[in-house]
Amino acid sequence: MPFTGFTTDRLIGLPPELFSEVLPQITLASELKVTLHVFYRLNRQRGATPRRVSWDELLADRVPRRGLRAISKVREPEEILAEGLDAAIQRATLLHIVLPDDGRSVNWYVVNTTANRLWVAEATLAGAALAPQRVLPEERPALLTLYEQNIGLITPLLIDELREAEERYPAHWIEDAIREAVRANARSWRYIKKVLERWAANGRQHATDRSERPIDVDKYTSGAYGDLFRRGSDTSDL
Repeated sequence: MPFTGFTTDRLIGLPPELFSEVLPQITLASELKVTLHVFYRLNRQRGATPRRVSWDELLADRVPRRGLRAISKVREPEEILAEGLDAAIQRATLLHIVLPDDGRSVNWYVVNTTANRLWVAEATLAGAALAPQRVLPEERPALLTLYEQNIGLITPLLIDELREAEERYPAHWIEDAIREAVRANARSWRYIKKVLERWAANGRQHATDRSERPIDVDKYTSGAYGDLFRRGSDTSDL
């Protein structure tokens, strides 16, 4: 399915060296995807010094997991994530530091800038604790807006089901299933889910009415009663 376009004109700010020096040298798909996602996450942070992301946060994030799973169906996303991070660290795009936090060790990743190199050096020597960071809220996905406008309010449990549906079905299927529920005056997630399951099992029918679908003549003229059908439809004696 082709990309249908961005939902906002607000662009993510990225350093020019990422495009002129780093990306042209990357040949590993995992490194490319992990690097871009780390920059995306760090760009959305506010109030953190420095901006950083942990291994646990990356591992729990569904967006990179879905992208990394597309690289290989036989390898675990965790393994591909580690591969991409290691490659980015070896290239010196990212810096890695391990710091204690509430009795355990946390792996942190920051972008390789002058200020961050100094921070890593000082934090490594001091084992300093980190100040809390604030992340900008994600922009509301168009699918959630479409659902609320046409079906009803979205609960946290329903958000999880919609996310699972997005991973299982094409986005335009879900949008069409919502419109199908509106046309049928059956405004519920249960109905939408049944429509999606039916499409996945039987394929999507382009004709909305059975009478509009072409008749399979061979279905009736073959088999045990085919001769009766053929004689009943023969008008040559009239």
